[in-house]
Amino acid sequence: MLLARLVEYARTRSSVRPPSFYSPAIVRWVVELDADGTLASSQLTPLSDPSDPARRRGVEHLVPLIYRSGTAPQPRLLVDTVEYALGWAADERGDKAGRYHATFRDLVDRWCDHEPTDAAKAVRKFLSGQEKDRLLEPEQWVHSDLVAYRVGGQFLHETESAKSFWAAEASGRKVSNREGICLVCGRQERLLKTIPKPLPARSVPGTSSQAALVSINKATHGFDLQKQLVHTPICMTCGELFMHALGELLAGSSSTPIPGQNTRLAWWVTGGVEFSLDVLDDPDPAQVADLLGSAARGRPSADQDVSKFCALAIGGNIARVVVREWIELPLPQIQENLSNWFGDHAMVDTWTGEVHHKGLRTLASVSGRWIAGRGGENGSYARFDAPGADRPEGIYAALTRTALLAKPLPPKLLAHLVNRIRSDGRIDTSRVALIRLALLRRPGIRNPEVYMPELNTDNNQPAYLAGRLFAVLEDIQRSAVRARGDQALNVTFTDRYFARAVTSPRVALVAGRRDARAWLKQLRRYRPTWAAKAEQQLDELFAQIADDGIPHALVLADQATFILGYHQQRADTRAGRTSRADRVTAIDDSIAANEGASA
Repeated sequence: MLLARLVEYARTRSSVRPPSFYSPAIVRWVVELDADGTLASSQLTPLSDPSDPARRRGVEHLVPLIYRSGTAPQPRLLVDTVEYALGWAADERGDKAGRYHATFRDLVDRWCDHEPTDAAKAVRKFLSGQEKDRLLEPEQWVHSDLVAYRVGGQFLHETESAKSFWAAEASGRKVSNREGICLVCGRQERLLKTIPKPLPARSVPGTSSQAALVSINKATHGFDLQKQLVHTPICMTCGELFMHALGELLAGSSSTPIPGQNTRLAWWVTGGVEFSLDVLDDPDPAQVADLLGSAARGRPSADQDVSKFCALAIGGNIARVVVREWIELPLPQIQENLSNWFGDHAMVDTWTGEVHHKGLRTLASVSGRWIAGRGGENGSYARFDAPGADRPEGIYAALTRTALLAKPLPPKLLAHLVNRIRSDGRIDTSRVALIRLALLRRPGIRNPEVYMPELNTDNNQPAYLAGRLFAVLEDIQRSAVRARGDQALNVTFTDRYFARAVTSPRVALVAGRRDARAWLKQLRRYRPTWAAKAEQQLDELFAQIADDGIPHALVLADQATFILGYHQQRADTRAGRTSRADRVTAIDDSIAANEGASA
């Protein structure tokens, strides 16, 4: 089904298809010839430009290109590596380069015999005579650089004669004499020996060279000890189409690298419906609101109802493509899954008091180690490829699967995240959003309604109330310090007790209630209104949890619930304080305006 969907994409949604057995490749050098086969310049023309990132290695051209397998030389017409096109090589590869170049010259001779154009005669004359010896080697080149030929300002591989000859030549190499039913299109056709086109290494993470989607070049790799595509019947047309479609998808905007995993994800939708996964990494509020409101609008349109969402995650191993994931689901199902994804990880922000939705890459990043800033600088999370990042392997792919397929999160993720929070002392909106997502996606959860994006005053779970109590005690201490104008404390209540309170809150809360008497006494002196409100809130929460209800030890889910209650209580306290300050400012502005009007 994967190959059939790629062929369908190539027929219906792909851009202009290249000539048969042509593919994009980076050309770095050009041999300039006059019409009589003599050198127009004794130096190769460089197409690379180190100052331009887009042309650092050369310029992309559509060139004759088929996948080379085995050890026998397999030249490509008019555009090939330095070894094939010019016979140049380092000392240790000299014999091999000579054999490669001989096959390249032979291919050009056969093209010239078949299509004796003036341009073909010019390049054959150059390759067979002494003129080639006048060509100077540039200072920096490697044997894998691609070299093209140009006569009178025209690239020879772009001529119609080269295209038609190469189509026949490549077909003879790649198509077998067997006929059979193609497993992709179901028609009786001549079948391929091997996949005709490679994918460039830059499109497939983890590869060190061009890669093939299907490659069986040793008997031990194939079923019944058969090499090539003997047991994978694919016709030439389908083989070209699905490789062209895959190359275009991987190089286009509908694909993204999966960090830390040598994987790239590409997606598309059948039926001509426009749909993008960009909202996963960059959750625009309008797009998220549209997804969250889609259930209320009822049945999707007819086009969406029959459209299929397709996604392919691939990686590489040297010259092989590894298909890590294949997804094909009705588009409405994907939209519903994404709506649930954003609903399940929505979380109130600590500073603004607004509910936020985080990008998938951000959620994957916050599962790693937090690196505190030095000298007043902001800290950051360790990079995906950094040593000691302590990030679960495959976390980005796991979150992608959770978002698209409505799957649970990896069982160890919640434990890992709680331990990272205890070690780092770092709690932010993104980490708590990931905790809420993990709590809601637990298999067999019975009370998902208690895990709200904002403070849930009806949640009477002891762990949740303990987290809220810890946040209130933390705020009372900080308010007392600010009220009396002191410098920040060297060691706060949170510094001393938080890591332990996550797993065993009773000791921390009993100690905090005892210390709160002194903090409230200081606060009454400077901010009596704040003190009264904080004391009332503290008494209410302790009454809810009761002395004997404060947990001695918490299991993993309750540890996460403690952190959720702590974060949401902090956000609610700050939001309430901000709103009161806004009301005071509004009153002052109104009084000033009235006084101005009276004057």
